Amino acid sequence: MADHWENPMQTDGFEFIEFTSPDPAALGRLFETMGFTAIAKHRSKDVTLYRQGDVNFILNAEGEGFPQAFTLLHGPSVCAIAFRVKDAAAACQRAEELGAWVVESSAGPMELNIPAIKGIGDSLIYLVDRYGDNGSIYDVDFKPLPGVDQHPPGAGLTYIDHLTHNVYRGRMKE
Repeated sequence: MADHWENPMQTDGFEFIEFTSPDPAALGRLFETMGFTAIAKHRSKDVTLYRQGDVNFILNAEGEGFPQAFTLLHGPSVCAIAFRVKDAAAACQRAEELGAWVVESSAGPMELNIPAIKGIGDSLIYLVDRYGDNGSIYDVDFKPLPGVDQHPPGAGLTYIDHLTHNVYRGRMKE
């Protein structure tokens, strides 16, 4: 019998959605209103990890580099998403072979170098193979907030099953 569900990139769900905003405090409050809890801070950057269930929102409030440039261009928005994949290097290579543009990492000292490709509107699409039994990206780059439940149930969101990434009119061939 033929396999009707081919998954050549070996995707396994979403790891996180990363947001940026000219007013990150307001966006953080909105996340909390939606049932998310701030559970960790990045070890060296102005970045906060919010969670409920298996849904991870990253709020990037860095005032320079990619996050600031993205905010100036798009306002409050999703600047990156991360897919869980079985093998990040293989998925990145396959994406490049199919025409994706690989983005050079800007990881600093003692930070994970997570493969990424260019997404819609110059956003980033990260490919993460460190999840589940393989550990967690958050163990390296983030410091848990003291006394905060690391797996809050929130308002009942348990996982992200899909999202839409819209293309500007006339830019489909890019």
